[in-house]
Amino acid sequence: MFKMQLSDTDNIMLSRDQRPHVTILLASYNRLSFLKEAVRSALAQSYENFEVIIVDDGSEEEVVEWLRRNEAENSNLRVIYSGHQGVAAARTLGVEESAGELVLILDSDDFLALHTVQRMVQEFMQKPDTHLMYTQIWELRPNDQAIVQEYPTFTDPESMLRATLLKPRLPFKHSGTMFRRDTAIKLGSYDCSLSCKVDVDFYLKFLGAGYCPRLLPEPLVSFRMHGDSISRNRWAGLKVWYLLIDRYGPRNLFFRLAIKVARTVSEALKQVYVELSIVMKR
Repeated sequence: MFKMQLSDTDNIMLSRDQRPHVTILLASYNRLSFLKEAVRSALAQSYENFEVIIVDDGSEEEVVEWLRRNEAENSNLRVIYSGHQGVAAARTLGVEESAGELVLILDSDDFLALHTVQRMVQEFMQKPDTHLMYTQIWELRPNDQAIVQEYPTFTDPESMLRATLLKPRLPFKHSGTMFRRDTAIKLGSYDCSLSCKVDVDFYLKFLGAGYCPRLLPEPLVSFRMHGDSISRNRWAGLKVWYLLIDRYGPRNLFFRLAIKVARTVSEALKQVYVELSIVMKR
């Protein structure tokens, strides 16, 4: 499913001495069986000039022992241990500690195709005005189905910003996102004050600053759908949505209120869908 042939032109492009150093960054918190597959996919990348940084956010001892063994066995793997402060703090620390000029985010329950880093670096080299890039993804359903999730292409940051605030479904997947480290730090990196939606805020920072993320139209990341990945409490996130709409939405108060109403309706419908799905499975 994930094999991909690279052309001679691609290989020539990536054989240059100026190839950028890449940091693959994972924030981990328990879920060891998923984490193992995510780390394996990161370490197995065909691109040579990279490191893997794992910021462990206070996992149980079984996870910590596994991470220590793997760090000892892999010279390009570094683990940073911290107390449990949440994913935003873990990613912020990881970005600060990254040696790569490009950073690739990988959620600890997802995994990468073999040539993910190579393909994304190639695009960054060919399009040097790119500051943030994301890809199509494989959605791995609990019933063993694998479906390609295709995201729309946007030609300007304003239209993608509106779609992010208004559309029921986000027009991007944060896992598999690659960005320029210096740009992320300049924009404030991840907001540790947010209880959730830190991935949305991160994209909105780029969009609000006028950077239009580039979509690589290939499914290079596998997103595992499971119980922990589906929010059962949309109301908890609604308060954060209101904050983001105030922060990045239109100045006109009427338009901003209309976006909040639309977001409230979409979150309510998704909450109903989740609850009905749970009832149907009983």
